[in-house]
Amino acid sequence: MRILITVEPRMYRESLALALYQQRPDIEMMIGSREALDGQAESFSPHLLVRNDTDGADMELQTGVLCWVEILYSDGMDARISLDGEVWEIEDICVNDLLTIVDRAEGLIPGKPVG
Repeated sequence: MRILITVEPRMYRESLALALYQQRPDIEMMIGSREALDGQAESFSPHLLVRNDTDGADMELQTGVLCWVEILYSDGMDARISLDGEVWEIEDICVNDLLTIVDRAEGLIPGKPVG
């Protein structure tokens, strides 16, 4: 599983990456601002993108991403999730919520054994 984290500010994305790595050390992660990554994200081919709602990204152009989590800074720390054609919101998202989403997204990776 590959996860790209572009959440701003940097401390937030670093903290999220550390929390995920501690629970799922087998996950490949890339972190950085959208601007700093400039083209690297496409070659990384993330399965899951964790971003914030103020970054200006057009999610319709994010081909190949199985799931995205959009932190809604404009509404506290709520999040909008898109996974397998379903979109929903979580109030005050926590790391355990994110881990559940990671598990669900991982189950959607083509050719990945379930369990």
